[in-house]
Amino acid sequence: MSDVREQLYSIDQKYERLKQQQFIFITALERSREHARDKTEPVSSVTQVQQYMNHDCSNSTDRCIFSLFLEIMADLEGVLKLMESSLSNRNTSCEGLDACSELLNPNTNISQLRAHYPHNAINRLSCDEARNFYGGIVSVIPLALDRLTSCCKRATQPLTSTATKTSPQQTEAEKAGTSADLDKSTSNNSSIVYRKGTGGWHAGKPAWKPPSNTKR
Repeated sequence: MSDVREQLYSIDQKYERLKQQQFIFITALERSREHARDKTEPVSSVTQVQQYMNHDCSNSTDRCIFSLFLEIMADLEGVLKLMESSLSNRNTSCEGLDACSELLNPNTNISQLRAHYPHNAINRLSCDEARNFYGGIVSVIPLALDRLTSCCKRATQPLTSTATKTSPQQTEAEKAGTSADLDKSTSNNSSIVYRKGTGGWHAGKPAWKPPSNTKR
């Protein structure tokens, strides 16, 4: 699963770039939809974005941002397959992978997807109309990332639990050691108090002597 974690981290870094250019992404979609005479329906699938890039891009900037989006989607699909293979070899499973597989299918209708807190992709869309047209396409990556990351954590959790589990004998030994340390600490503190009591203000006084009977 270490390879999965590394790839998820790499994808997250790419997605940060896409988030910073979300306005450019939406503008590219607007231009491509207009060129394709497809402005009455929301962007509903990843395949649709692929078609825009192949047939309806009006400039290199639009093509570049579409390429970044499609690259991230391909990377997510690669992680999904790697995770499925890894879990199969370990005879384990994750319920969320089937849903994620459907989510990453290029032909799945994702127009109704909405990524909510802590994601802000929807809130960055300018108006309700934009959210209706582009809410699904800007939500698919964060939602897929969330599900894959969650499955990765659940898959590695048993190993973590086994490694950190404490035996009853070890617990008792730790308790005994703690008690011994506490008794030792208490004893040391008591001796310190005693020395302070016998020193303190007594330390500066001379020893007592009986009065002398010297005759004058």
